[in-house]
Amino acid sequence: ILSKCSARLVPYTLCAKVNAADRRTGNLVMKVILYRFAALLMLVAVAACASPAKQESMIPTAVAGIGKNAKFANALAVRNVIGGKKTNPLWVSNISSEAFKASLTKALQTSGYQSAAGPFQVDAKLIEVKQPLIGIDMTVTTVVEYTVTDGTGTSVFKKTIRAPYTAKFSDSLLGVERLRLANEGAGRENIRLFIEALGSA
Repeated sequence: ILSKCSARLVPYTLCAKVNAADRRTGNLVMKVILYRFAALLMLVAVAACASPAKQESMIPTAVAGIGKNAKFANALAVRNVIGGKKTNPLWVSNISSEAFKASLTKALQTSGYQSAAGPFQVDAKLIEVKQPLIGIDMTVTTVVEYTVTDGTGTSVFKKTIRAPYTAKFSDSLLGVERLRLANEGAGRENIRLFIEALGSA
């Protein structure tokens, strides 16, 4: 590779100036590249932060058409939901007890079972939210125990429901996003199956 300036053709001082200008230009280009790369990393980091399952996304949309049990019509109040987990943005998406309770309450309301005062109380325990460590298509399975008690505290309905849901790669390119979608789908399907079970209780 030939130098841009030669001591035999160009005075030494001029040659030094040309080389210095080239170095400054190279440094500037390198800085621009580094700044853009850092900005890209920041965007990826923000996008990759885990977010919790959204309560509005765990409400089944087809519950109104499910056969209703007249015994529980306008008579169920959600009392306690336990077993959920808060989401650490630096780790993985989870389903919180609060979000699941809100989704369950809204679903019961939509299906004609909800009553703020009872006389029947619904308690739900998230026994397990089984999640994959990694995957192209991500399947989450929720295992929830539902108990319905009357005014005397007697259990009149008890059932443990297992519901899987798969979020596909086409749903989102980001793994953390697919996991959240799978959480929401598994929670939504579990609530739907519970309301379906009430209809035949």
